[in-house]
This record gives sequence, C-alpha cells and structure tokens, in this order.
Amino acid sequence: MNRANVSFTFLDRVTEVEFNIQDGRWQSALALALTLPDICGGIAFPDIVKRYRDGRIMLDRQKNPTRDVGAQYIRWFDEYASDFFKISSEDETPYICGERCWQLRCEYLHQNKGFFNDENSNQIHFHLGINCGTSVCQLDRQEIRNGSTDVRIDIEQFCIRMSRAARSYYEAAHKEKDFSLYNTPVLDFIQAGQGTRTNPLITILCADPTYAKGLSMAVKSVSAQTLIFSSIEEARKKLGKRNPVVWIVMDEVIKENEQEWKKSRKRPIILLTGKPQKYFQSEQDKLTVLTLPIKPEELRTAIRQYLQ
Repeated sequence: MNRANVSFTFLDRVTEVEFNIQDGRWQSALALALTLPDICGGIAFPDIVKRYRDGRIMLDRQKNPTRDVGAQYIRWFDEYASDFFKISSEDETPYICGERCWQLRCEYLHQNKGFFNDENSNQIHFHLGINCGTSVCQLDRQEIRNGSTDVRIDIEQFCIRMSRAARSYYEAAHKEKDFSLYNTPVLDFIQAGQGTRTNPLITILCADPTYAKGLSMAVKSVSAQTLIFSSIEEARKKLGKRNPVVWIVMDEVIKENEQEWKKSRKRPIILLTGKPQKYFQSEQDKLTVLTLPIKPEELRTAIRQYLQ
C-alpha cells in the first residue's frame, strides 16, 4: 500500500503555536514554542556535540556525533531570539536569556518542577501567567528573595515572541540550511488507502551543492521534502531508517562508488547524465535515465510517474 506522507514541517510547527495562541490553548502553545530552539539550535550549530573529558566526541548508535542539545539551544536563543525578548528596543538585555529558557523548557516538558507552587529547593522559580497585558507580564523582570530567583512569564507574549524569532531565523537561513531534516513524519491513512502520495521524501545525490539546490527548487511543486547529499555514504549515514520515495542521482556520484550504485538499483532512481547510452535499463530496475541538460518539467514528470 502506498503510504501518503504529509509530514509536519518546521513552519507547520510555528503555525500551530500561533493557532494555539489564538485559541487560548496555553499549555499546547507553550510546549510547542519551547521546542522551537531545539530544532533551530540543531540546524544552526550542528558542530556543537557532546564530548568525553579527554576531548573525544560521543557517538550515538548510528555512529553519528551526539548533539549537545542544551548548548545548541542556549546559543541559538542568545544569538537569534534574544532581541525578540527585550521588552523595549532600548533594553540592553532580554527579559529571559538562553540558559533560563533552556531550564524552563526542561522543567515544563519533563519535570514540571521549579514553578511557584513547588516547594523544592530549586534556585530558580518560574511564575507562568496569562492575561498579563502587552509586556511579558508587566511585573518585575527577576525578583530575588530568600536565595532564589523568581522569573515571571506571560505565556501568550512568550509564545508570540518565540514564534517571531523562529520565523525570522527561518527566513534568513532556509535557503542555506536544510530544515526538512527536522520534519515530523506523518502518514495520512485515508490518502494511503486511495493509493496516493503527497509531499513524498525525495533524495538528491549531487556533488555540486549549487546545482543540487537548483534541482531541489525544480521539484518543490511536487514535494517540499527534499534532502541533499554529496555521496551515497553520507545519505546512508544521515537518512537512518527513512526511505525516500525517489532518488535523483547525478552520474558523477555513481562513478565514485560503483558497488553502492549496484546495490541501489532496486530503489526508484532518476539518473541525470550527459551520456545516457552508458546505462542499461532492465525491467527489474526502477531506473529512469534523463539526459543533461534537463528541463525542470521533464524532471517533475519523471517523479510523478513513480508516485502514481
């Protein structure tokens, strides 16, 4: 059965925060808003990873470097979101910093501790409020008493400001950064039962990053989900368990690793080459050979044939 892929994108998540704000669904809005720096931090600072005391990089089960999520989160907030959390444009510092936001995220999503009604010994207590007015609660920024710090936050204003920060970062970075790596996989089972696919995952294997981005733009009307890799090894490492519906492959990638190419002949592949006579197509192969230079509509038509 064809599975209809309607994965949630980064902008879908931001939009859902905004819808929850409009509907007054404060818990949902805050929970989603607090995850936005998780995604943005991973995109902006992929080189910030966890290390052992001797400096060696920690690896996960797939042998990839392990993200230092907290460090990525805090740095992204401080560099890209902090200006949106200044009550006045004249303020030198934001109402809340990246470290405090990370703490709020962990306590709200995982522990539900550190709030004003919690009598534990935490040094930081967050006071969440609604209907506080136009500022972030119009209360003292941070009040220190009895050795602890009270941070007051208006949920609506916090979520609005975080959404604006996330959209601003997306607009500045989406042409250079691959936000689709953080899509949430979702299947539409009604469409799946009808044998249709929407927004399928398409992988582009191309050593030239500029040309690869051009290919991605050419197929955007077919699918907003495209991943770009410079080699089969990189694709295999980063895709994990995800299975692209279609592979768009430049022939120079094949030359670099002939064995991997032979293993991949059962995958739906659109091969772009200047010498199509070199490639033999059998009925067992899910292979379409297109001659360079290629017209965008020709490429889109070849993709749609695999989706039917």
